[in-house]
Amino acid sequence: MKRTGVGIVAAFLAAGCLTGCHKKQALPGDVPGYDAGEQYLSLWVHTIEDTEEGEAYRQSVERFNEVYNGIYFADIEFVPRNDSGGGYSDKVNASVMAGGLPDVLTVDGPNIAAYAANGIIQPLAELTEDERSEYLESILEQGTYNDTLYALGVMESSVGLYYNKEILKEAKINVPDAEHPWSWSEFLEILERLKPLMAEKDGYPLDMTFPVGEASIYYYAPFVWSNGGDLVSADGLQAEGNFNSEQMAETMGFFKTVVDQGYMAKAPIEHLFESGRAAFKFDGAWEVNTVYQNYPDIELGVAPYVVSNQWDGGRYTPTGS
Repeated sequence: MKRTGVGIVAAFLAAGCLTGCHKKQALPGDVPGYDAGEQYLSLWVHTIEDTEEGEAYRQSVERFNEVYNGIYFADIEFVPRNDSGGGYSDKVNASVMAGGLPDVLTVDGPNIAAYAANGIIQPLAELTEDERSEYLESILEQGTYNDTLYALGVMESSVGLYYNKEILKEAKINVPDAEHPWSWSEFLEILERLKPLMAEKDGYPLDMTFPVGEASIYYYAPFVWSNGGDLVSADGLQAEGNFNSEQMAETMGFFKTVVDQGYMAKAPIEHLFESGRAAFKFDGAWEVNTVYQNYPDIELGVAPYVVSNQWDGGRYTPTGS
């Protein structure tokens, strides 16, 4: 299913909070802080505790337990998710088959509809209008299946075209606004202008890799969408006529031009953009923290994703949590 929205911020994992249908049991005294008379609530999250995201989850649970002391006790378990989506997802899927899901869990956003359709998760309580107003429409849409809300995203995530401000200033290149993104043709001209300058820096105009796993779809499906195409049919069941469509072929042709003209490396070069050896990079919102925390000398900018020459002005980047 294609999720659309304006691309900007937040960590890579698409995650929503769900209510599990299989209940894990614990007795008072089994878990530190869980006392007699309290209702036990188990919670799984997809990260390790020793991260900013993990710390945020832990603090949220601590606040919950303070507010509902004597009534509820939430017990959080950190189950890391690896780069290919396994680890955490493997544990969730195994528990679906064998039983033992927690009361609440985080889950990859695209899985919400499948979990709801198969009775793995329960609908959430109805939100008031004030409560709904706290969430982006894309988050509410993602968590809704058959007009029923099953999940609320804990963060917003999309993709962006990151650029090195110093390099573009040196090349006298101005970045367009969100309403007027570069077309494929315009972007190819920009990359050609940058090629001599980046050669002097022992780099390339563009840091553009195609990693194994879901990341490549996340980064590059917007190119297909902005060209009027899609990866599969609207019901998600048919690739024929979509994956091999004219729009898809045109998109692959654009990527091939980028490679053939030497605007990107044919093999990935680690930290090419972050080391100042590339002017542009397509990446997710997590790139912001990566640069700010580990490469403070880079003046980071974010431009709208480039669009097909046939772009109709609609939204074309993924959004979710």
